[in-house]
Amino acid sequence: MTITINRLRDNCEIYGMKNAALFFLTASLLAACGHTERTTKNTSSPLVDSAVVTSPKPKNCLSLIEPEKLGKANDYQESAKSIKVALTLEKDTSTTETAGGCYFNNTVTVLATKKSGSQLFKRTLLKDDLLYFTKSDDVINRSVLQNTTYKPTFNGQKYITLTMSLRNPDSKKTANYIVFMNYFGEIVKVR
Repeated sequence: MTITINRLRDNCEIYGMKNAALFFLTASLLAACGHTERTTKNTSSPLVDSAVVTSPKPKNCLSLIEPEKLGKANDYQESAKSIKVALTLEKDTSTTETAGGCYFNNTVTVLATKKSGSQLFKRTLLKDDLLYFTKSDDVINRSVLQNTTYKPTFNGQKYITLTMSLRNPDSKKTANYIVFMNYFGEIVKVR
């Protein structure tokens, strides 16, 4: 009889530990779900009129680039390098406000491929990418990306050199920035 009582006590202790572990697991999951729900509730903004939050879409904005030049890739191939670079200008949805009106900003998509056809990288560059590498951002903020060209490097270094030309629509002045990108699509240097 004492063996049965000891066995029954051992079983209860095992089930008790299993129940405690199950209880702990359930409580942890509920706490985690509750924490996520509270975080979601805290990050939601109070009710605001949607007309105040959304900015009006620009109307009658101009473009510095002719529509026939947008969306067409310019291919560049160096004899010293085993890669091909394609640059495609596109109109961006953002605009630059000037004294003479608003102008659509532009983007350039850089696609670098090996001679075999496999892709090295694909990256879309904005004029704002230059802000991280320059001391003065006033010229960049008042300008629009007008053109991007590939600049041959004539050496075996593993980077791609591009010239990004920005134009101020009011003063018609052009600023050229030389962008050095590695074969992973990262901007290494701008001058």
